[in-house]
Amino acid sequence: MEIDLLNNIVAGKKGKAPLNKPFRLPSGSKKKFGVYVKNDKGNIVKVTFGDPNMSIKRDDPERRKAYRARHGCDNPGPKWKANYWSCKMWSAKPVSKITANEEEITLEVEIQGKNKGLWYNIQQKKKRMGKNYRPAKPGSPDRPSKDAFKKAQAEEYEWDGETEFDQAELLKLDPSLAQAEEIPETSEEELQEYKDDFYGMIVGSINSIQVHAQNILNKLEDSMVKENLTEPFLQQMAALAEDYMITIHNYVMFNKEDESTAPAMFQVGDKVKNINAMCKHYGSEGTVKEIRDLPQDMGYAVIYECSNNGPTWKMGDMLGKTEIQLKKI
Repeated sequence: MEIDLLNNIVAGKKGKAPLNKPFRLPSGSKKKFGVYVKNDKGNIVKVTFGDPNMSIKRDDPERRKAYRARHGCDNPGPKWKANYWSCKMWSAKPVSKITANEEEITLEVEIQGKNKGLWYNIQQKKKRMGKNYRPAKPGSPDRPSKDAFKKAQAEEYEWDGETEFDQAELLKLDPSLAQAEEIPETSEEELQEYKDDFYGMIVGSINSIQVHAQNILNKLEDSMVKENLTEPFLQQMAALAEDYMITIHNYVMFNKEDESTAPAMFQVGDKVKNINAMCKHYGSEGTVKEIRDLPQDMGYAVIYECSNNGPTWKMGDMLGKTEIQLKKI
């Protein structure tokens, strides 16, 4: 169904502002999306939400479930708060992830649109057709009835968590929206949003590491896999990955905010011992010979000369470990 958004649905609105219709904010904005809503005092305000530097992974059931649990999305709060709209976004599964091809996507959208009104159908039609979109002309069988227009003018739009509206069109509907007060997040809310974003990213990365590692372990009997694992450069990369994961593991599992329990800074000449029970060099002792910075601000490695023998090392070997795996002796 094609309709002329501005000349038909807008006609007769007479001051009824187009609310609850999220739109993407211009590049360079502090947030990714905005939406005009009424607050608890009945005033129209502009709520902004979403980190423009982060991409959401709502098509991943586990990440969607984790996000909604962290943000209390079963009870997300009022519409004039950013959390309400973020939760709505994380509740949706894109149609493109549900269906397999364009015809099925079109059918799915039309079925969903039957109960969502003309606003929904307009945006979905424009999204599918892009520059080829044209509104239905008077007399066309695709043109909605007067009753349909009246219903669209009066409806309280319920966002589906996915459809993006055009802010310019909304402002044409009601230019006064440009003067709406913007409701900023508190510094605590903004900090929590960033922490949640990074939490989701690192959990996703750890899950990916687990999946890929398990794929290799499951194929150890495959002759090609065995042969590929003998490549020398892989040993270096695996050892580095191991050190990184051990650092992450120990920091997450054992690090405390109390500075008295934080590991001391090491210096050349210090006597150290490997205290990481998961490391193949666990129990090795030695004298620090070098402090080496790790790439991408990952901290530093402590290079020490072994002063004892063990199952996988001998006296005089040079070992390098991240500081969290060592203690002074």
